Amino acid sequence: MKTFIFTLTFLSTITLSYSQILTSSPYSRYGMGELNLQTFATSSAMGGSFIAYHQDTIAPFFINAANPAGLAGLRLTTLEIGGQAQFTKIGNADAAVRKKNINFSYGSFGFPLKRFGGMAFGIMPYSTVGYKISSTQENTVAGTMNYIFEGDGGINKVFLGTGVKPFYKQFSKFQRSALADTLIKYKETAKYKRKKIGKQLLSELSIGVTGNYLFGTINQSTNIIYPGSVTYYNSKRQRAIQVNDFTFNGGLQTHFTIDSTKVRGKYRDTYKTYSADSIVSYRNRRELKQKIKIGVGFFINTPSEINAKQSNIIYNYALDGFGVERPKDTVLNSQDIAGTITLPLEMGVGLSIKKGEKLTVLMDAATTNWKSFKYFNAPSTDFKNSFRVSAGLNYVPNKLAFGTSNYIKRIQYRLGVSYSDGYLDLKNTPISNAFISAGLGLPVGVGRFDDIAIINISAQYGKMGTISNNLLQEEYVRLVLGFTFNKRWFIKYKYD
Repeated sequence: MKTFIFTLTFLSTITLSYSQILTSSPYSRYGMGELNLQTFATSSAMGGSFIAYHQDTIAPFFINAANPAGLAGLRLTTLEIGGQAQFTKIGNADAAVRKKNINFSYGSFGFPLKRFGGMAFGIMPYSTVGYKISSTQENTVAGTMNYIFEGDGGINKVFLGTGVKPFYKQFSKFQRSALADTLIKYKETAKYKRKKIGKQLLSELSIGVTGNYLFGTINQSTNIIYPGSVTYYNSKRQRAIQVNDFTFNGGLQTHFTIDSTKVRGKYRDTYKTYSADSIVSYRNRRELKQKIKIGVGFFINTPSEINAKQSNIIYNYALDGFGVERPKDTVLNSQDIAGTITLPLEMGVGLSIKKGEKLTVLMDAATTNWKSFKYFNAPSTDFKNSFRVSAGLNYVPNKLAFGTSNYIKRIQYRLGVSYSDGYLDLKNTPISNAFISAGLGLPVGVGRFDDIAIINISAQYGKMGTISNNLLQEEYVRLVLGFTFNKRWFIKYKYD
């Protein structure tokens, strides 16, 4: 009951914090707004790579909210919370403005399911809207026309995901099988290795699925002002989009281990017995001190038609001597008109290379079919199919180093890079986004294997958009501060 109350209070606090604005991007005017990174601080420091990012064999553990297959490796109860600050310079060739946005970004709670799975739930922003754009045009009939475009709000996401390894016993069964004994007895080394890798891939295969509840409101207004005219009334349109519906995404992960390499030269005829297998000796091979794990991953966000409601009001007005609006007549007033928003298919593949418990390298490639996006059944010509590539690494000198003098050895160092050609196509110009990232994982707390905390700090520097064709470019620095807590819960201790 204490856990339930804590979790409910925790999620309620995060929900209230989303009333602030996470973005000042003028490009959040389109579609459902600016799509937020669906990763936490750890992955953010590695270029946002997450598809093949699986758990280490020793703590600290983390929550992979973007690919639920990664939840299968949770071995301790895990809590992750984080906040974000973004400093943006928005401009063209002539002028620029600076914006600052700070807010709570995500919160998630995960726990293991016996020895073969894990589960997590949490809340985070799916998209955010926050812009104010002004422009002036001259009309031969109406004279000067001032346009003001404003928007705020966004869509939040509550998720519940699980990942399991349904065949996790296959490798151990093979090692104890008569087939393995036969292959060893008759020195069928090549066949034994193929079987071994195949059973490893099957045992480490994790399958994950997440259910997401999207909710929130996007407010947009367009204001047309005729400052020098007594003939025309000013005009304003206000639109509110409310979203309440479910979506689903899933993923796969697996990996195998390379524990030895061929020996060449004068050591070629040496023999080595592998304690890791305890059942086979390899000729002309040398055991690696740090085993190499090669992993692959796949994720998919399924295309969905989510339910939404749209309210519109258009009216004409005049400004009195104090600048107060005085409505004259209503052109349109429609409330809570039901419709759907079609979200696109997104999928990607990833590769991970892990050397011991020190170095992890990640690579992602993903694509999204944004041409299928529809807003209340109306396709938009401003959208195009997009792709994203990213890469990152995480290095820790020695996770198990103890003592204050060895603290630096326990720090995790992260680097990354990401590029997306963007899903917006304005004036036949793609709105691309590229950034580099770096970060640290700073261990804190008592340092026991079952009670570990990490402060994750990531920084991204990037550019989105272009100044070509009279468009705007955003130059930004994004800082993410996250906290990861690992603790062994749900264990009933016995006393003698």
